[in-house]
Amino acid sequence: MEKIGMENIGMEKELKISSFSVEGKKAILYQPLESVVENKLNQANTNSRLNTNGQTMEAKALGGKLSSPLLILHCFSEEEEAVVKLLKGQEYFSFPLLCINNLEWQKDMCPWNSPALINTEKDFIGRADEYLSLLEKEIIPKAVEILGEEPNCYALAGYSLAGLFALYAGYRSTLFSRIASVSGSLWYPGFVSFAKEKKMLGKVERLYLSLGIEEAKTKHAVLSTIERKTRELVEHYQSSGYCVNFELNPGNHFCEVEQRIEKAIRWIMKE
Repeated sequence: MEKIGMENIGMEKELKISSFSVEGKKAILYQPLESVVENKLNQANTNSRLNTNGQTMEAKALGGKLSSPLLILHCFSEEEEAVVKLLKGQEYFSFPLLCINNLEWQKDMCPWNSPALINTEKDFIGRADEYLSLLEKEIIPKAVEILGEEPNCYALAGYSLAGLFALYAGYRSTLFSRIASVSGSLWYPGFVSFAKEKKMLGKVERLYLSLGIEEAKTKHAVLSTIERKTRELVEHYQSSGYCVNFELNPGNHFCEVEQRIEKAIRWIMKE
């Protein structure tokens, strides 16, 4: 494990950055130097209420060590750099961020086998369950070891196939309570039926789904179903009682990727 240390990459917040690899997957943990505990204490000082013993209720609640959520983001390295730069300028960014890249996207992020969308491309090989096991048993525990404390909850976000994986993980794991599928590949054959027939395993508090308004405007028979299938899932989750936010963004699948990811993170990570 290589600890890179503290580094300022050009915006408001400095970060403590640690990196490690597990079976070829590269993981980078970004920890804002601004203390979450200090923020909570400041809020308690300005909004304190006295209980019957003359002690503040907030002070009692803050008597122990506080944890913050851990956000896991699967992305390409270029997206990672852009998203981190955006987050560094945001006041709400006070939680650790674990970015994972160097993935085999058509294998690690796909729930089951499916033919390639184009004849010249490779077929999708569904090994998401295997990767999810690696994520839960090895990658996340290493990040928690670096943090030195257990997060109070786990959030999972991703774009495109990683957005598909984020939703799928909710059905295979009890770990994630906040999930963001950003322009997720919900056209994936069989996924909508799977998602409507099964139940998510954990207590999912927030679900975020988004799509570009131009994404369905294609002659490709599979890809053209993306908006219909995304809306179908949004309606399913809403009727099932989940707290869901669905957003339509300008442009096609490749438009303002990092901005869309930041919007999703902002919503699922808000306190």
